[in-house]
Amino acid sequence: MDMPEVFRSIHTGHAPETILRLVATGLFFFLLLLPLAGLSCDLIQAILNGSSDIMVPLLLTPRRLGLLGASIGLASAVAGAGIIIGILFMSALTTTRRNLLYGILLLLLALAGIPPYIHALTWSEAFHSAAAVFPGVPSTGWLISFWVELMALLPLSLFLSWIAFASVDTRLTDAGRIVRSDLQVLFSITLPLAAPALGAAFGFVFLICCTDYSVPSLFGADVYALDIFAQFSASNSPSQAFLYALPLLLVTLIVMIACRRGIRTLAQTPDWLPVRHGTPPYYPGWFLALQRGAAAMVIVQIGVLFTGLILAIQGPEALITSILMAQNELMFSLFTALLVIVISVPLAYAAAGELSRPGIRGAAAWTITLIPLAVPAPLIGIGMITAGNLPVLSAVYPGLIMPALVSVVRFAPFAAIVLFIQKRFIDPALFDAAAVFTRNRADTLTRISLPLYAPGLVVSAGILAALTLAELGATLIVSPPGHATITMRIYNYLHYGSSSDVAGLCMMVTVLTLAVSTGTILAIWALSRHFTTGTGKSGT
Repeated sequence: MDMPEVFRSIHTGHAPETILRLVATGLFFFLLLLPLAGLSCDLIQAILNGSSDIMVPLLLTPRRLGLLGASIGLASAVAGAGIIIGILFMSALTTTRRNLLYGILLLLLALAGIPPYIHALTWSEAFHSAAAVFPGVPSTGWLISFWVELMALLPLSLFLSWIAFASVDTRLTDAGRIVRSDLQVLFSITLPLAAPALGAAFGFVFLICCTDYSVPSLFGADVYALDIFAQFSASNSPSQAFLYALPLLLVTLIVMIACRRGIRTLAQTPDWLPVRHGTPPYYPGWFLALQRGAAAMVIVQIGVLFTGLILAIQGPEALITSILMAQNELMFSLFTALLVIVISVPLAYAAAGELSRPGIRGAAAWTITLIPLAVPAPLIGIGMITAGNLPVLSAVYPGLIMPALVSVVRFAPFAAIVLFIQKRFIDPALFDAAAVFTRNRADTLTRISLPLYAPGLVVSAGILAALTLAELGATLIVSPPGHATITMRIYNYLHYGSSSDVAGLCMMVTVLTLAVSTGTILAIWALSRHFTTGTGKSGT
């Protein structure tokens, strides 16, 4: 916020609200930049102290080049395959009834919140069962890592692909169908117009896969993100870990910058459920076979997920026992998720206004907001520890809530983007009218602002809860002794082989994730009905 705007707010009597919003927005961007700031300070201090081995990590050995290439290749293959399957699957739904399409999208959104390590467990069980019948079936390696990552990120890939399709003006495709075949319209009109959003979807999935190490490490595939964690564990030097991570960080930042315009297109798509009329498209037999294959993969993904968990649990007693054994980790995870929501939602609410700004200011706000998506999870954890140990912040080092803070850094940008989308659907004239007719600012907040922003606030809280329950890469580094999350317990157990206890914990996390997603969906539905009914009554 510039100074003239502050002066105008003081003149109109809105100074307290304006200053509060300014402080919250500054704190939001401060937290997002804090890990990189802490790492930069440690690097500068190491250089000034003349550390002789500080520049050793900049030497790209053949092993590191191989890890970097393998990580980029894995993430590219997963993102590319996911978007291709998304195009095939979603192109068959362009004329689906609105209610059915709504249900499919909500199911995909709920499944997207299930942690990758749960998919790793279920597919590991499936591979072991297949190896009993077909001894040559591998159970570890890069191919298995690719498949499990693809299945774990498939719901998200499908959902983002649909948003890309929804960003295309249906009038253009309807006009094209008059003179060209449906397949030509798809490849000559729909896909080129959706290309920026599809590119953003590819980049988004690429960043998630490239900065995660949980699935590859479980299947014996070394990736660069895991090596960052190993480097820090061996040297205990944040600056060396920072320099070691620079090659991967450079790649992810390039991808983020290239996809920034497309990410804004995804966020600004006006209607994810546009009305589509006309006859269903007619595609040749070979393309229909590809569409059916994509649909079969989606069905298999869902079937293996739930069937694998049910079969791996050895009865209700084993499930109850595993939950009771992990009750401390469960309570700490729930406490962390609640704390993330309490911190992130108000800050994201304030920052959403900055994302709406035009020009350089808005571009800078978007860049800072998207930076955590490009930073590997271990590096965020290392950066937060380093920043917390700086002389300025060491007196208030928040050890117990550090797992919550790293989740705020990683996931608060999602809340800001959701609230930015919600803000775009609100007519500013409503706030101008409220300023004239309401009695005071508190009345405006409770009767106007919060009801209008309620759907976005509920979605933000649901996304934050689901992502925090699944977070591992940064939490594994910053959690204080004796305060592990449920994700850490499951991940450690998975390295010793799956068991009924692990399956029981994974089932519990799955149920929690689906409960959060379903509760979010039902809350939005209830709010929409309430406000629609209220509008109708006031109109009569």
